[in-house]
Amino acid sequence: MQTSFGDALAGLIQSPLALLILLACCASPGPLTAAEPAAPVRLTHDGHFKQRPVWSPDGKHVVFTRHRGGKIGLVVMAADGSEEQSITPGQLPQYDACWSPEGTRLAFTHVPQSGTQGNLDVYICRADGSEPKLFAGDKGKLSHEEYPAWSPDGKRIAFSSTFEGNQELYVAEPGSADRKRLTNDPALDAHPAWSPDGKQIAFATNRWGDFEIAMMDADGGNLKRLTESRGLDDYPVFSPDGRRLAFTSNRDGNFEIYVIDADGRNPTNATQHEALDNFPAWTPNAKLAFVSNRAGGFEIYVIDAP
Repeated sequence: MQTSFGDALAGLIQSPLALLILLACCASPGPLTAAEPAAPVRLTHDGHFKQRPVWSPDGKHVVFTRHRGGKIGLVVMAADGSEEQSITPGQLPQYDACWSPEGTRLAFTHVPQSGTQGNLDVYICRADGSEPKLFAGDKGKLSHEEYPAWSPDGKRIAFSSTFEGNQELYVAEPGSADRKRLTNDPALDAHPAWSPDGKQIAFATNRWGDFEIAMMDADGGNLKRLTESRGLDDYPVFSPDGRRLAFTSNRDGNFEIYVIDADGRNPTNATQHEALDNFPAWTPNAKLAFVSNRAGGFEIYVIDAP
C-alpha cells in the first residue's frame, strides 16, 4: 500500500516531540506580509499537546484533541475554557473531531486495536461521546480513514482514505456504505474543509511539490491552487462568511497562522510570533483560534482576525 498522510505523520499522533521535530525540519524562509496581531486570549493552561480545536455551531463549546502521556483523547469544554470534560473512554486513541451542523454529534478519527500494522477509522458519536458508531473503515484490505469534515447541510462527511491505495479525499453520507471519490492524483490529499455554503472544499495537497492549499467544487470538479509558497501550507479552514481561509504556514521561516481571501489573494500573517502556531479554527463570531506553545506548553488561544 502506498504511504498515506496518516503514515507520514504517525509521529504526530504518537508523540508531541516528533511533531516538533517534523515542524522544525519543514521550516523554510519566505516573505512576511502582516499587520500587528491582536493580544491573544488563552483558553487552556495544562501544557499538554493539543490539536484541531473546533467550535460548536452555537459557539458555546469547543472540542479538541489532548495528548496526555500515552493517551490521545477528545475533550469538550465551554468556549471560555471552563467545564472541561473528557469524552474518550478507555485508552484507544481518538482525535480530530468535528461537529455536526446541528451540534448534537461529532465525527472523529479512531485508532482501533489491529496488531502491529496500525489502523485508522472514522466514527460518529453523540456530543457527550456516547453511542459511537463506525462511519468509514476498512473495505477488505487495511486502509486509513481520517480527518472527517461535516458538510454544512449535515448530509455528507468528507474525509481522507487510502482504501484504493493512494490517499485521496472522499465523501459519504452517514448511514450509507457508499462513498464517492473526489480526488485522483498520485500526491497526498488531506484535511478537507467545507465552505459555509457547502459548494466548495478546501484541502491540503503536495501535488505541486510541498504542501499547498487547493480548492475544488464539492463534487471534485474545478480544482484550483490557492497558495504557492516555499514553505508548507496546511490545515485550511473557512471563515464563517466563507470569504476567507485560515491555514498553517511556515513560509516566513516559522509556523504561523495565515489568512487569505477565498480566491487565494492577500495572504496575511495573523499570529507573528516566534513560537509554533498551528491548527487554526474560526469561532462562529469570526474570531481566529489556534494552538501555540508561546507560553511553554501547547495551549489554545483566540485572537481577533486581521
